[in-house]
Amino acid sequence: MFKKTMHGALPGLADQKEITAALRQCNYDPDEVISVYLTIFGDVLLQPSDREQNQRELNSFRSHLEKDRVIEDLKQKLLNKEKEVENLFHRNNHLAREAHYLSDVVQHLNQKVAELEADQQEAREKIRALLTRRSTAPPVKPAPKPSVDPGRLLEVSRLTRGLNISSKQLRATVKHWLVDMGNQVKQLAEAVVRMNEAELDSHREVEDLRALYRKEAMERKVLYNKLLELQGNIRVFCRCRGGSSSISCLEVPSSEEVVVNQKGNKKKFLFDKVYSSSATQEKVFEGTFPVIASCVDGYNVCILAYGQTGSGKTFTMMGTKDQPGVNIRSIRELLRICKERENVTYALKISMLEIYNESINDLLSKNPANHLEIRTQGKSVTVPGLTYTEVETEDDILNVMEVGEKNRKIASTKMNIESSRSHLIVTLQVDGTDSISGVTSRGTLTLCDLAGSERISKTEARGQRLVEAAAINKSLTSLGQVFSALKCNALHVPFRNSKLTHLLQPCLSGDAKACVFVNVSPDPKNVVETLSTLQFGSSIRQVALGKAAQHVTPARNTKAEK
Repeated sequence: MFKKTMHGALPGLADQKEITAALRQCNYDPDEVISVYLTIFGDVLLQPSDREQNQRELNSFRSHLEKDRVIEDLKQKLLNKEKEVENLFHRNNHLAREAHYLSDVVQHLNQKVAELEADQQEAREKIRALLTRRSTAPPVKPAPKPSVDPGRLLEVSRLTRGLNISSKQLRATVKHWLVDMGNQVKQLAEAVVRMNEAELDSHREVEDLRALYRKEAMERKVLYNKLLELQGNIRVFCRCRGGSSSISCLEVPSSEEVVVNQKGNKKKFLFDKVYSSSATQEKVFEGTFPVIASCVDGYNVCILAYGQTGSGKTFTMMGTKDQPGVNIRSIRELLRICKERENVTYALKISMLEIYNESINDLLSKNPANHLEIRTQGKSVTVPGLTYTEVETEDDILNVMEVGEKNRKIASTKMNIESSRSHLIVTLQVDGTDSISGVTSRGTLTLCDLAGSERISKTEARGQRLVEAAAINKSLTSLGQVFSALKCNALHVPFRNSKLTHLLQPCLSGDAKACVFVNVSPDPKNVVETLSTLQFGSSIRQVALGKAAQHVTPARNTKAEK
């Protein structure tokens, strides 16, 4: 009976198991349960207009999905038109061959006509000569022999008559063929004209369909990104490292999918964006550019790089001096935006820490191995004693990061001679004050380069390396457990199972926009690790964090809130 009361009083808890868990947690005290419910869902209940707006946007997204069927129909029509054009081309080729054949026939017939006319002319000349010789012959004695045999003359006459008949028949036949060929040529010309018109119409329709498709694709992409923003999904990008061997276990058939070939068995994974081994650092940064810009507006942004040692995580995040990675490009873009906003004054602070063997080390401190602790107060997670350095220019930030990188612990493993054995977290705090409105904002950019995710047996670690590998695997396992709990909307998310997940709690608890790079190797000997990394990335792609909150303070309160 009490559960039914709870169900009626708390409409957001429709699952009996969730109600039971809530009751046990609150010792079956209704007032306490309702208080917890209001704490969780109060903002949603007090903002019905936001829910309605979100619903309308979701409905708009569904309506655009309906247009996919229209686009498929248009594609089918396009295929039919292309087939018609192909048939017209085939007919045109057939008619051209017939015209060529008829031309050869006419030429042959003309030759026959010429031969017959020549024979006829020769016969006439012989007859004329015989008649002339007969008429001019002198008188002869009686009963002379005739100079020409009358029978032969009759035969020649019959032959001449036959030639005349054949010549006329041939002329009539040739005339008929010429008329017929003229009609066919005329029909062919008309068909060619119609074909050209059909081809032009087809090209116009193709261009119209392509324009419509590009427009619809752009609208779908905008709505999809809007839906992701409303749901707060983690955006996951996959980057394939270039291999020295010609044999690769990875295929990139499109910009959103990657295929793994394991002993002839192929498995496909989908991501928000897939970058092949030929993708440049500039191209990779384009995927994170939209969320980077929102940091200046008071949003928290988190970018993580995950993958086995040697898969290119550090190159993606840090890069080199000639090819800077996401970290440097993100900071450069933040500074550019801050400089463009003349009415807003920005103050930037940077910190660097590493998590090594479950210990937090301040990389900007004079004593890097000072083992700091984490303090939680409400939704805020802080590290007391962590060094924050004020920076103004890109050179300032690069100098600070160079100092922190020198203090980072580096050790060799079989996977990579200079493999990073710790998690690196760079945090850039951006405080802005609008000189006109007086509004203040605070955004935080968190850049995390995780340690290698490979198995201990793969690295053949011993001694201290074995201890490091165990700590790394523990923290990465905890990270996977956090994502699994978020994906299932569990009541309890185990953020405190490791120092890494504890520090990332503000970034993964619905208060930030998150992007994850999963880096994979194309080497067939690493196919097991590659599959594990892609499965991890594919799973967290379905995590919904909720809409990120903007951290701004009105003019009446001059202190920025985090």
